[in-house]
Amino acid sequence: MARATDLPIYRAAYDLLKLLAKLTQQYPRGYRQGLAREVFTEAQAVVVGIFRANCAADKAPILENLREHLETLKLLLRLSKDLHLISPGQFGATVELTDAIGKQASGWIKYARSRA
Repeated sequence: MARATDLPIYRAAYDLLKLLAKLTQQYPRGYRQGLAREVFTEAQAVVVGIFRANCAADKAPILENLREHLETLKLLLRLSKDLHLISPGQFGATVELTDAIGKQASGWIKYARSRA
């Protein structure tokens, strides 16, 4: 079993978390306690899910939960863009990372199910 921090999915998720830490600090005060906190919490849940899945015997349910957090995060980021809290360029950077994480998680789920 590889260390979670060595996995490409982890590196993408951690890069996303770092990016969102910077972006959510720029949200106007009225959005920081609500939307910004939710965005950062969902991104943290994705990173934690990768650690948990890497250690678990039955990875598929944990990875499904990870994908749920990822989809929620995508929704919150789209809302942030629509409310002009992040620029289209910043949103594009988050989309690239969330897509990369989603593809890797889907592949990991297929692999885990094939081994079960």
